[in-house]
Amino acid sequence: MRIRRRGDVLAQGLCALLVALALPVGAEAAKCDYSGFEKPCTVQEGEYRVLIPEGEGPFPAMVYLYGSGGRSVTIANHPVFEAAVSGRGYALIVPAAREMNYEGGLRETGWSLRSEPERARDDVAFIRRVIDDAARRFRLDRDRVLLAGQSRGGFLTWEIACHDPGLASAYAVHAASYLGDLPEACDRPVRFLQTHGAADALVPMVGREGAVPWHTINPLPESLALLAETNGCRPLESGDPDSFLGFARQSWPECDPGSRLDLMVHQGGHGMPASWFRAVLDWFEEPLPEAEEVSPVVRRIGEGLPGAKTAGSNVSADDG
Repeated sequence: MRIRRRGDVLAQGLCALLVALALPVGAEAAKCDYSGFEKPCTVQEGEYRVLIPEGEGPFPAMVYLYGSGGRSVTIANHPVFEAAVSGRGYALIVPAAREMNYEGGLRETGWSLRSEPERARDDVAFIRRVIDDAARRFRLDRDRVLLAGQSRGGFLTWEIACHDPGLASAYAVHAASYLGDLPEACDRPVRFLQTHGAADALVPMVGREGAVPWHTINPLPESLALLAETNGCRPLESGDPDSFLGFARQSWPECDPGSRLDLMVHQGGHGMPASWFRAVLDWFEEPLPEAEEVSPVVRRIGEGLPGAKTAGSNVSADDG
């Protein structure tokens, strides 16, 4: 209801009182200017920015974790992100990474990983707070949240998918693998999409020892084999990959109900191709395969994935 100009002072004072009575304590102070990016949304230990699509909602959401050195304001202001995500009817949620120390004394933004000896913040707990806060503020569908990560953001996405799988509905990673010692198993089956550049020299598909302080980047076949076993998938079938928006796509068959595992490879390097957002959201919107009755099979780590490490082989350390 629009307040008339007559009696502005009294009317505005009454309106303010009614708003204060209706809102929880501190809710007014917690408002954020997500459209102008001048005042980001804040939660405990950090902030985030949001692009909300037009309409009434509830909206599905992509939570995007950028690579080292990124900034949430840069991502949220980028027209490609706006067109590809919010323009498609998704809310784009961009948490802000904290500055941290890198090798050689470099201090830059990044995400803290569970296996690191020093952590700037518990980023899993922080991202959970961001998602919960955004869902309350912006009419989000909490059951349709895709967590997507690039490079170091992808390392964290791998960890969350494996150890905190209930945080999002599905996971998509580009140019990252599981970082550090592979666990014996992940917590439970998940929906997971891995995309990678065949010519990526920074995070090679074959893995890299000592690429990050305290860590080894595991060969991608070994990381994916871990999820394949967790998801109860059968080995990849032989044959040429399918073509999908410029990617060569392979899908593990007959995974446990509610889960899936897909790999999409492009011929570029560490950066994402222009079709990446469309490919990821198309994948996210695909219906899950119907469950089938299958006889028990023996699954070996890496079975069915070209390039899988076998007993006695060495991890390639490509200096890039």
